[in-house]
Amino acid sequence: MENAHRGRPRRSDINRLALEHVLALLEERGYDGLRMKDVAESAGIGLGALYRRWAGKEELVMAALRADMSQHAEQDAADPLAGLTASVERIIAAVPRGLGRLVAACLSEPDSELARVARQAKLTPMANGLAARLENVCGPGPDVRRRAESGLSYLLWKSALDGQTTNADTLCSEVLAIMGATA
Repeated sequence: MENAHRGRPRRSDINRLALEHVLALLEERGYDGLRMKDVAESAGIGLGALYRRWAGKEELVMAALRADMSQHAEQDAADPLAGLTASVERIIAAVPRGLGRLVAACLSEPDSELARVARQAKLTPMANGLAARLENVCGPGPDVRRRAESGLSYLLWKSALDGQTTNADTLCSEVLAIMGATA
């Protein structure tokens, strides 16, 4: 006798939909304004489906931030400088789309749930990835991580100082130079 699945058929796209909608709602409403119910409604999925996959908001947001990071994790081995440049460009583009708010939350409320989630799921992996890409370009060294973090710091500072007037191409070149990744 064939094993029949009871209930509605499982939708294979629920994880992707939920994680995409979490990021959009996080950008729109911030962490405190994000509710599991809103994610379910926005994504067109049942609230129970979310809770079967993630225990709560913190776990769901971590999964969304990690998924957002991992989609860019593959490095271009043929041209390490192009991979590093693309990574810096993605970070520059992410600052006005919510990355800046995550960094601000870490600075203003370092012990908050949002700061802990942001550091663990987004900021630390971002710094690690940038340092690995920089090492592929410049070779190993004890200061690679510090140079990558210096580039990130400059990027965030210039974005805060100049606002939307910052030219992304110029900023990318400046960040690469600070990290010592220019020819």
